[in-house]
Amino acid sequence: MRYLIEHETILEYPQMVREHHVELRLAPRADGHQKVLSCAMETEPDAEMASYFDYFGNRVDYFCVIQPHTRLVTRLKSEVETLQQNPFNFEAIAAVDEQEWLQKTIRRTPPMNDYVLHRSLLTPSAMKLAEAVACAFPRRDSEQPVLDSLMALLEWVPSVLEYRSGSTEVHGSLTAAVRQGGGVCQDFAHLFITVARSWGVPARYVMGYLDPGISQVGEPLATHAWAEVLVPGAGWIGFDATHNLLANDHYVAVAVGRDSYDAAPQRGSFKGEPSGELPTVTVTMQGQGQEQ
Repeated sequence: MRYLIEHETILEYPQMVREHHVELRLAPRADGHQKVLSCAMETEPDAEMASYFDYFGNRVDYFCVIQPHTRLVTRLKSEVETLQQNPFNFEAIAAVDEQEWLQKTIRRTPPMNDYVLHRSLLTPSAMKLAEAVACAFPRRDSEQPVLDSLMALLEWVPSVLEYRSGSTEVHGSLTAAVRQGGGVCQDFAHLFITVARSWGVPARYVMGYLDPGISQVGEPLATHAWAEVLVPGAGWIGFDATHNLLANDHYVAVAVGRDSYDAAPQRGSFKGEPSGELPTVTVTMQGQGQEQ
């Protein structure tokens, strides 16, 4: 699939702010599952932009607006070709050999431990989270393929969380979302990651976009979140617990991390009075040959 994505964020302040430093993680990832055909960003007020790749391999575009302003706009326009048509298309490894495969892979790539050991309010320990979950966690059967356990986990997450747009805060506590029984796509991804990590399997958070034809009813068109797990023999496979789907060529990955904070689309700081207004975000995603 080929997608044209436009993403605009407007921040408005009741009083002048200045020395506004901003980081953007909006450029889609270029890897074996997708090609970035074009990517352009602009800001209002105009600012000189530079970029680097962070620890997780995400492209970070950053800039600073020194002069006083009451409004900041960032815009992305990108064209991406997605290639992952069938996530099940890989050569499976015997279940008895999967643990050795995981151990060897982690030893060869020590940073992979971040996706196993990291704990936060967003991805707490399974022991802490278990206190808030009414039902038992699904277990990983060592005699069954890891993918089978992950597919069972994909079905389990919606039994704990109901999708409720706007019901939780950005980077909010997963335990709080579980206790209220509802959340947004970030909470679904964090719950999936938390359980997968409790099995000793590397799992990471993905922020990106989902074809609007698949999006959850009532879910506004914006960035989407899902989990990726390192599956023996396959590598990273995406699991969208919000929609009970495996990520394929209808998904465009932008940034990955240990949790949503690592993959936040926009972060910044400025001098001036803080604002209580939420940003206005507008996203369009148009497939090639589709009407918007």
